Amino acid sequence: MINSSNNDPISEALGINPLPTSSAVQNIIATAHNDSAMNDFEAARANIHEVIQNGQEAIFKLGQIADSSQHPRAFEVLAKLMDTMLQANKDLLDLQTKIRDINAVDAPTNAQAKNITNNLFVGSTAELQKVISDMKSQ
Repeated sequence: MINSSNNDPISEALGINPLPTSSAVQNIIATAHNDSAMNDFEAARANIHEVIQNGQEAIFKLGQIADSSQHPRAFEVLAKLMDTMLQANKDLLDLQTKIRDINAVDAPTNAQAKNITNNLFVGSTAELQKVISDMKSQ
């Protein structure tokens, strides 16, 4: 049961074969993290779009009911539905902002470091002190 060619003292002490190590697991975890955020974004976006579309149809029908009945409660419900639709549209825009933030966090650090500005002074310490004192006097 023990593979003597693995040179793993823990595996030999326990009498088991170690699991093969690979970076594939790390790649799968990183991909799953990115995919889950994107899948959640797409699902939430689709749901919000469906709510907005159904809400537009409901506003049209409820507007006709309120107009024909002239009942204050019908107009109150219509106003509440319109408010809910405005909130759904705001949620859709907020979702766009959040996914951009998530993508910015998930981006590799090399992609984020586009502009690097280094200041380099070549000279002696006395010259550097003179430059600093000149800058302070201005």
